[in-house]
Amino acid sequence: MDSPKKTNYETRPVKFTERKMLLSCISKICNYFKDDYQYIGLGGLSFTDFKIFHKELHIDEMHSIEGGSFSIEKLKFNSPYSFIKIHKEITSVALTQLDLTKKTFVWLDYDGCLDNYMFDDLSILINKLPIGSIYLMSCNRELKNKDSVQYSVDEFSEKFGNLVPIDIKNTDFSGTENHKTIRRMFTNFIKKIIKDRNRNDESIAFTQLFNILYEENRGARMYTFGGIITSSDQNIEDLNLSNFNFISQNEDSFKIDIPNITFKEFDLINQHLGDIDDFEKLKKLNIVSENDIKKYQSSYKYLPVFFDVRI
Repeated sequence: MDSPKKTNYETRPVKFTERKMLLSCISKICNYFKDDYQYIGLGGLSFTDFKIFHKELHIDEMHSIEGGSFSIEKLKFNSPYSFIKIHKEITSVALTQLDLTKKTFVWLDYDGCLDNYMFDDLSILINKLPIGSIYLMSCNRELKNKDSVQYSVDEFSEKFGNLVPIDIKNTDFSGTENHKTIRRMFTNFIKKIIKDRNRNDESIAFTQLFNILYEENRGARMYTFGGIITSSDQNIEDLNLSNFNFISQNEDSFKIDIPNITFKEFDLINQHLGDIDDFEKLKKLNIVSENDIKKYQSSYKYLPVFFDVRI
């Protein structure tokens, strides 16, 4: 992945917000299952996720897969910790070289659009990962061909074959429906693998937890999908995730939408949180729009604060 050449992953506010959302949820999952986890991700040059997940989740076994043009020397130099193992391979090769029988948290944060190799990676992982493992993927959600034109049904079917739902329509590739199509494809693919594993004397299930849309200002339109492998009789309520407003076990997506407001306006909204009558008064002040207030309410716990520090 060469995305660090294009974007500074350390200071993307929407990505930062998503990362904190995922961390808050996954921390509870890790505490519930208790065992040590290994982390598999696409570290790039910033290793932002690795630094956060090591410090906050206390994960010491970490694998960074990098199939881009960066040299192994450059990757090792930028690695923040000596225990991060760097695999200079494409994902579908590197994943076969890892011990996937260990409890794993994997986030394949692709920077490209949906492609067949993502399902190759998914197959490798879901066929082996044990109970308690967490799978996440992110990709550009636009469903367009190599000419950057929205797919037709025939083009899409030719590219993805039997991965394509039989009732697919041209409208399913549109900007409002594309993420639903990606979710259907991943969900159907996972169901088949889980069914095959259960035929071989296992008793497991995959529960979707994440169905997230986001985009940076004038940036790519991204989609994050993921969930957890549990025993088939696991009550997902036992994980105590119901307080997170971004958790989704169905096709309802959560869009990360950051309000465009000042620090003083942040403080003003904070003073009115939790009081419906106060919020009505806040709207009448005509300082912050109702739309920005709603955006802030949905994600304020996870929003970043950046400072310009003179050194």
